[in-house]
Amino acid sequence: MNELNEPTAGLASSPAQQPNGRVPSPRDLPRTGDGPRGAVRLTVDPTRERLREGNANIDPFDIADIMAQYAPTNGGDPARIDLEIDFNWKRFETYGKRDFAEMREYHNQGWREVHHNNFPGRFGPDGAEGPVLVKDMILMERPMRLTVKARSEEIKAATRAMRVNQTTLAATPEGSAPRVVFADRTTREAIEIPGDE
Repeated sequence: MNELNEPTAGLASSPAQQPNGRVPSPRDLPRTGDGPRGAVRLTVDPTRERLREGNANIDPFDIADIMAQYAPTNGGDPARIDLEIDFNWKRFETYGKRDFAEMREYHNQGWREVHHNNFPGRFGPDGAEGPVLVKDMILMERPMRLTVKARSEEIKAATRAMRVNQTTLAATPEGSAPRVVFADRTTREAIEIPGDE
């Protein structure tokens, strides 16, 4: 066999014959262009291109293009609500541990995992399988009509809490707590600025 292709060329044949009785490593092989070390040498790829220009900071959570395609009105057009899909990043793990109760609540609210085969090559290499996971977050989707319904429920709950606070503050007797005056700003009046003469 050729001395350059022999993995132990120029070395003792047994570990006992090596200095300190150690097993030979690839670093002990002679430096030639053809041996086992030459097999891992990199070559220049003249066809490689940069996929992004300019700023190198890439936001892995940016899905604006997906939202523009699947939810162009973001639920604002009642005629299109049934045709749109909402996407959202949800917490998958916290400190490396999954919260199964939280995942069950996502499913109860209509959210489902987005899989790599829905967007091949976008969030992972071609052929990747399973749900889309990025830095302990999972990409989920649900029909826009469910998101619009959830938004209206949140607005109703916030409005109800605000009215309860307004009623409680208005009923507080003077002197027992600082009073908050809710100004009615439906009419615009000129405001005098002191020192402006």
